[in-house]
Amino acid sequence: MKLKFLGTAAAEGWPAVFCKCDHCERARKAGGRNIRSRSQAIVNNDLLIDFPSDTNYHMLAHNLDLSAVKYLLITHSHLDHFAPIDLFFRSTSYYAHNLTEEKLYLYANEAVLNRLEKTFADYKEEPKDLNIFPHYLPPYSPVRLGNYTVTALKANHAPGETAYIYLITDGKSTLLYCHDTGRIDDEVYDYLTRNEIRADLVSLDCTFVLLKSGGGHLGLDSCQIERDRMLKTGIADQNTKFIINHFSHNGGAIHDELVPIAKEMGFETAYDGLEVEF
Repeated sequence: MKLKFLGTAAAEGWPAVFCKCDHCERARKAGGRNIRSRSQAIVNNDLLIDFPSDTNYHMLAHNLDLSAVKYLLITHSHLDHFAPIDLFFRSTSYYAHNLTEEKLYLYANEAVLNRLEKTFADYKEEPKDLNIFPHYLPPYSPVRLGNYTVTALKANHAPGETAYIYLITDGKSTLLYCHDTGRIDDEVYDYLTRNEIRADLVSLDCTFVLLKSGGGHLGLDSCQIERDRMLKTGIADQNTKFIINHFSHNGGAIHDELVPIAKEMGFETAYDGLEVEF
């Protein structure tokens, strides 16, 4: 499989939308990989993870054919991960012509599906010929999506809804995509070990970056704890790629500063456009 990180920032982007702090100013000055848009990723060219308001920018910046996406997984309903209004632009009668894939299958929790339904209800004047088929994906229940088997696992995030991290495999390679989440619950580890899951790539939330982490996100301190637990339990081994992703500007270190620190700890640092084959 191939995983491409389209956006690697937390909700505010980096530089943040209205911010002039030193961390944002250093990123502006350095440019390049230090500039981060909102979190989104794509597996191969047909499975998209999350749908932020930066999706159109990602399509342009990375020269993507988003009409080729057949499956859309949403982690949770927060605005930086799900901006459903842009789904109206999949209307085949008005906005979207000559689609590579006629149908888009969306999988998510109940909060996401409720928000999608409300958006469609609030914008009655928008066309409805979107060929989008929403499905509730219960946690710990693998579903077959074409060549993929996808399992939603419970994230430690978003009080008021059951946010998801995702286990994705094509039978040859296995991805554990952990965004957004704080410390991973024991029940997730129990599920993974009971089913003898070994991940080839683990993408870990690192919102706090260099700060002491807590709550519904990880930082480098807790990424190290989760990585070590995965190695100890056999969910990962010496060949597993560990990549940190989803960074807040409050965490301090811009990309160029973070790379050597993370490398010393055994992590690769994601940037917008990073593509990994595994």
